[in-house]
Amino acid sequence: MPEGRSGAFSFEREKMSLLAFLLITFSAVLHASWNLLAKRSSMSVSFYAAICMTAASMWLHTQLWTPVHVWSLPALFYVYLLCSIFSDFFYCLGLVRAYRTMEMSTAYPMMRALPLLLTAAVTSLAGWGKPLTPLALLGMGIVFIGCLMMPLADFSHFKLREYLSARMFFIILVACGTTGYTIFDSQAQSVLRAACPDLAKPIVSMTFYSTRGIFLSTLMGIAVLTLPGEKKNFADFFRKKEWTPVLAGVFASLTYVTVLMAMNYVTNVSYVQVFRQLGLIFGLLGGIFILKERCSAPKITGVILILTGLVITVLK
Repeated sequence: MPEGRSGAFSFEREKMSLLAFLLITFSAVLHASWNLLAKRSSMSVSFYAAICMTAASMWLHTQLWTPVHVWSLPALFYVYLLCSIFSDFFYCLGLVRAYRTMEMSTAYPMMRALPLLLTAAVTSLAGWGKPLTPLALLGMGIVFIGCLMMPLADFSHFKLREYLSARMFFIILVACGTTGYTIFDSQAQSVLRAACPDLAKPIVSMTFYSTRGIFLSTLMGIAVLTLPGEKKNFADFFRKKEWTPVLAGVFASLTYVTVLMAMNYVTNVSYVQVFRQLGLIFGLLGGIFILKERCSAPKITGVILILTGLVITVLK
């Protein structure tokens, strides 16, 4: 396992490896990129379905050469897998509504903040992974506060009632979906690794992602066919030769494959979740310079707090 050190700042074997950090940083850039594409377009269930189908198509070849006998895996693997794709579906529903009613520089930090604490809470209560250190919890708390600062126009709005609007329901839906699929995907990969102990970790992740993509695309296809107006929206992508969801699908695919790989190099999936917050910085820059959204002192403060929290999270 790769390992790097620099004074007090270190990627410890008992926390996360340098490889995991690099993978998550790369995925954070891609995640912010596809969210920018989604925000600039008319976000809908059919748009997300097109993303999922593009991603599944990209990795379908894995099923042809992987040494894993996917259909003979333990039943627990499929329990986790189904829980993951339904979590992803609820994530989609929340994302669609959030991006229709809120600016990206407001919605994106909120959607990334809540899963951070939810993931830490669930893994701790369930006893999954190595217990988080006090410093790690402190760092995650600082990152969480930084995320809450970023949507504010000014510091006077840092009040509880500012976060208790009807739109928060969709943010919470996204947060619960993100927490769900992150945890269940980590557990599913653990089952897969146990069933195939000699298999290289990147192949484990690619096999899982390919299998997950087939199931998720099927669910999203059913949603497109049954939800009002979505079938027409989906057909319009092809009629108008709209390539935005396809490009977003490529970015989203590479985003999550790298995240899945990073999960193999940490002892608690909460470390993956906290470092994915790097995407907030890229999302903020994209929202300001590409979508021409306003900047504010709380947003800058939020970025500083996020970076500080990330450093504290990996301290000894």
